[in-house]
Amino acid sequence: MLPDVATQLRANAAVVTRAAAAALRPDPRMRVSEWAAQYRVVPEEISALPGPWRNEVAPELVEIMDRLSPDDPCEEVKLMKASQSGGSAAAENWIGFIMHKAPGPTMYIGPTVKAAKDWKVEKLDPTIAATDVLNPLKGGVVSPQKSRSGDGSTADRVRFKGGFLLLAGANSAATLRQHSIRYMVRDDRGGWPADAEGEGDPKSLSDQRLKTYRSFGLSKVFDISTPVDKGSDIDREYEATDKRRYYVACLGCGAISDLVWEDIAKNPDPPYRCRWRCPLCRREHVETDKPEMKRPERGACWIPTAPDANGVVPPKTIRPEEIARWRYRDCGRYTPGYHLTGEIAAFERWENIAKAEAEAGDDPERIKPFVNTVLGRPYEAKGEGPPWESLSARREADWRRGEAPAGALYFTLAADVQGDGIYWERLGWGPRKECWVVDYGYLSGATDAPLEGAWPKLDAVVDRGFRLASGARVADDLIGVDSGYNAEAVYEWVRRRHNALALKGEDGWSKPAIFGARSAEVRKSGFSAGKVRRFGLKVWLIGTWGLKGALMVYLARTPREDKSGFPTGYHHFPADAEEEYFRQLVAEYVRVESGKGGPERVWARRGPNHWLDCHVYNLALTHHAGLWAWDEARWETRAAEIAALAQTSAPDLFDGDAAAMRPALPPVDEESEEAPPAPPVPPLAARADRFGLASLKRLNQ
Repeated sequence: MLPDVATQLRANAAVVTRAAAAALRPDPRMRVSEWAAQYRVVPEEISALPGPWRNEVAPELVEIMDRLSPDDPCEEVKLMKASQSGGSAAAENWIGFIMHKAPGPTMYIGPTVKAAKDWKVEKLDPTIAATDVLNPLKGGVVSPQKSRSGDGSTADRVRFKGGFLLLAGANSAATLRQHSIRYMVRDDRGGWPADAEGEGDPKSLSDQRLKTYRSFGLSKVFDISTPVDKGSDIDREYEATDKRRYYVACLGCGAISDLVWEDIAKNPDPPYRCRWRCPLCRREHVETDKPEMKRPERGACWIPTAPDANGVVPPKTIRPEEIARWRYRDCGRYTPGYHLTGEIAAFERWENIAKAEAEAGDDPERIKPFVNTVLGRPYEAKGEGPPWESLSARREADWRRGEAPAGALYFTLAADVQGDGIYWERLGWGPRKECWVVDYGYLSGATDAPLEGAWPKLDAVVDRGFRLASGARVADDLIGVDSGYNAEAVYEWVRRRHNALALKGEDGWSKPAIFGARSAEVRKSGFSAGKVRRFGLKVWLIGTWGLKGALMVYLARTPREDKSGFPTGYHHFPADAEEEYFRQLVAEYVRVESGKGGPERVWARRGPNHWLDCHVYNLALTHHAGLWAWDEARWETRAAEIAALAQTSAPDLFDGDAAAMRPALPPVDEESEEAPPAPPVPPLAARADRFGLASLKRLNQ
C-alpha cells in the first residue's frame, strides 16, 4: 500500500528542516587554546618539543590566545615579550584557528616583506603540513600552492576556505594598501621603520585596512614585539592597556607573586644556583619548580596591574583568598596588554639568564640587548651626560693632544662635515672600550667642491698621523666621514683612501650601531644607466641614538675606588683639552616630545654638538672593525705590535713644537694649506711578543 501523500510530504519537510537547522546551527563554542590542544601539531623543524600542542607546557599563553577568540569582545591584544617566549607560537595558533573555524581576510605584517616571507617558510608552512585540518594533502582547509593558476596559495598569499592570509612588510607601503582585512598580526613591532617609503607610519597605514570590519565590531588585531626603549612603540602601547603580568604561585602557602629577576638570589659565580623565596612564607623555590609555580591549578594567573580610578594597584604578592578580587578587578581600561618576561618564559632557564647578565657586565651596549631580549623589558637609555665641568676636571696631566698614551691599541678618526668647514676627532681604544682622546680640531673652508677648500687640510691631518708614547709616528686604523652634508665631496675624498668609510647617521632607538649599507654610486649613462655599480662606494648607516645613550653612560663613569683598573668605557682626556670640546661632547640630552603615537623620547641639542657627532661616529667605527669581539689573545697580539714600535725612531717632518702645530678653536684653521705632505706611515707589523698587554697597562697606571 502506498504511503499517504500528506504523510510523505511531512516526512520530507522534516528532513529539510533538520538539514537547514544543522546548516544554520553555529559550531560549538571553541576558544583558540582549545583548538590548539585539539588540532595543532608542532613540527620537528621548528621546536624542541614536537608533537601535539600542550597548553600545560606554557600555561601563560592560554589566556592570551583565548582573548583572540571570536567570542571575546576585545578588538586588540598587545603582547610585550622576551625573545623565544611563545608569542609567535600563539599567533600561529590563532591563524590556524582562523583558517579552520573562523575564516576571513587575514594579514600578517613583519618588519620587512622578506621577514614576513621567511616566517611563512620557516614557521607557517611546516605548521600547515603537520596539522591535518590545515594540510591540503590530507583534506585540510588550506589551498595547495599552484604555480600557474591564480586560485591556489602563492609565496605571499595563503588561500583557505572562506578567506586568505596576506603577507606584508612594514617597510613596504604597497603591501599595506588596497585590502580590507578582518584579522591582523603585527609581529616584531620593535623592528618596524618609523616611515613606510615616505607614506607615513606603517601602523597607521595598517589600521586603515581594518576600517570596514572595525565599524561592525568584527576586527581583531594581535600586536607582538620584544620591547626596545622605554616609551617607544610596544612599551608605549602596553602602558595604555590594563597591563597584565603573570603572577606565579608559591608551592608552600599558595600566595601568588609578581616575580621579577631582581627577586631571584644567585651565587656571584657559576654555577649560579638561582632560587626565589616567597615573601610571605619564605619557602625557597628553584628552577625545577617553575613549571609547577605557573600552573593555573595552583592559582597562577594574569593580574591587571594598571591603576584604577583611585590610583590603586595590586600588591606584589597576593594571598590565596584575595586572588579572585584582583584578577577580575575593573581598572577602567578595556584593551588587554600582556607582559611576558624572561623570568617566567617556558623556554628560558634562570641559570641562562644569570649567565647572560654576567656576560653583559656593566657595558650599556650589552646590557640593552640583555634587558630587551632576555628579560623582555624596555631599556631606559641614559638621557643626559655628566656636567662638562666634571669631564674637564678629569684631564690627565702627563700627556697632551697629538700623542697616544700607552694602553691605546686601536685608532679611529671621524669627521663631521659642515658647509664652512670640517670638525674632526681622533680616538684611541683599548680592551673593555677604554678610550683616549688623542686629538681633535676644526678645519675651515668650503666643503662643497671635491678635494678643495677644507678637504686638503683633512688630507694633511690624516697624512700627518700621530705619535705614540714611544715617539713612533703611526696612521689611523680606520677613518669615517659623515656624508649627510655635501655627500658627493665626501664620496670623492673617501674613494681615495683604502681605510676610509662614508657614514650616514640615522635617528631611532631601535637601530643598532651599524645596521646596513647602501650604494652611493649609480651608473648615469649607457645600457646600465640607473643601476648600482657592483663594487662601488657604499655608505654605512649608523644608529646614532643608541650609541649616544651608551656614550653618556661611558662619559659618566669614574675610576672605582674599591677595584683596580677602570670601568668599561672609561674615557681619558689630555691635559690641554679645551672647554669648548667638553661642552660639545655633552651638548645633547633626551627630552619627551609629542609624537605620532604619543609621547616620544628624542635627542635634543642645547648647543653646538659637532665633536659629539664625531665621537659617536668613532664609536661606530669600532663596531665596524669588530673590535669588541676580540678575545684577550687578539688584544695581546695587538699590544705586541704597538710595543714593537717602542724602539727609538728618527725625527720626521712633523716632530716640531706640538703647541705651535696644534689648532686653536674655530674658526682658526688646523694648519696652513701649504703644509708639506707627510711621508707614508707603514702599517703595524706583527712581531715577537716582547712586551704584551700587561706591560702597556702598567705603563699607563
